[in-house]
Amino acid sequence: MRRTLPIFVVGVLALAGWGLKAWRSTLASSAVQAAAAPSVSRAPYNPALTHQTVEFWAAQARSDPQGSIALANLSHWYLRSYRETGDMADVTRAEKAARHAIAIRPLNYDAWADVARSLMTQHRFTEALVAAKWADAINPQDAPARPLRAETYMELGDYRAAHHVLYDKPIKPTDTNAKALRARLWEIEGNPAMALNLLQQAQAEADRNLDMPPESVAWYHMRVGNILAAMGRATAAAQAYQAGLKLFPADYRCMTALAKLMAGQGDWQGAIHWGQQAAAIVPTPEVLALIGDAEAAEGHQQEASHQYQLVEAIGTLARSQGVIYDRQRALFYADHNRHLDEALTLASHELKARKDIYAYDTYAWACYKKGLIPQAQAAMQHALAHHTKDASLYYHAGMIAYAHGDKITAKNYLTQALNTNPYFHPFEPRQARALLAKLG
Repeated sequence: MRRTLPIFVVGVLALAGWGLKAWRSTLASSAVQAAAAPSVSRAPYNPALTHQTVEFWAAQARSDPQGSIALANLSHWYLRSYRETGDMADVTRAEKAARHAIAIRPLNYDAWADVARSLMTQHRFTEALVAAKWADAINPQDAPARPLRAETYMELGDYRAAHHVLYDKPIKPTDTNAKALRARLWEIEGNPAMALNLLQQAQAEADRNLDMPPESVAWYHMRVGNILAAMGRATAAAQAYQAGLKLFPADYRCMTALAKLMAGQGDWQGAIHWGQQAAAIVPTPEVLALIGDAEAAEGHQQEASHQYQLVEAIGTLARSQGVIYDRQRALFYADHNRHLDEALTLASHELKARKDIYAYDTYAWACYKKGLIPQAQAAMQHALAHHTKDASLYYHAGMIAYAHGDKITAKNYLTQALNTNPYFHPFEPRQARALLAKLG
């Protein structure tokens, strides 16, 4: 049976008018409560709200097929549903609704922006850039337009263009999206301290914005946690992830991050606990591999093998449904010395789709495992070109240098990896220490 939107929400919509842009980011339930009794606290996460609102706008679109506003709002809420559940079908639905809205009203900024977001999620980055440019051209004064274009450039590995877009004009102190993207550039350019400072500012602004959806606010806490984790500050990172989960209890991204953090510290039971919680919501190859590694470390080889088989099955099934896990699968295969030919093929496809530093790193690692050391070295130079302080990059560079016979460079990179973050992987830090001991 199809669920309907609560009567009080319909009433608010009727009073506000269907075209209010505020409805694209506000929780109707909190709006009603605020009218009766103003409050400074955030409304608790309501897991039914997104589904109910999707149903409402879908009904509006069916009753008025030429209503571009209803279609644009429907697209927005489909994307919000995806952020909550990881269901890729919602992304394709969002793209379809947004394109329908554009067909009715071509100069529809919100619809073009949602097309760009949908295409990025599907890893159709070149097409996403075209849509983002349309959105920016239609409404160049709207703050979200520029960060959307910059994000697409970063996915494509064009950091110079992204830097130009993000810094050609001042940003508002409340523009959390632009701050988060500037922070990402600082990370890539080797300044995690500046990145952390910017992201903490963005997180504080998001916390104060009671209209921002809880899963979006939780994302800022997760990103702060990711930078802290990359700096080796495991306790602070765990606190950031827990804060994200308090806002959005179904945040599988924060759960996956906690599983990775626990595994890196050798807390195998903690890794299994958080990994299983994340996998129950969205079973990504990354989290299934983490569970498998933790089970293997606990001596449960049969269960580890089961999780590794799931990685392969989920990856194949996901691609048939439009979810792209090529990078995760390539790294899993290379890390575990499985299906190395396929790992190289997946990494090659990933590098064709986007030439960011992690696509080069994945390709370099797959080449290394296949014994293609000159190719691995060449790709690794691209991955390190921006002086990014990432322990995984350093570890891969060190192992590739050692395979080439350059023991001094290998020692330097492996030392940098452990000094940057001693918890970056379930078993690679241990391997780095072992090789360093061998190198004296």
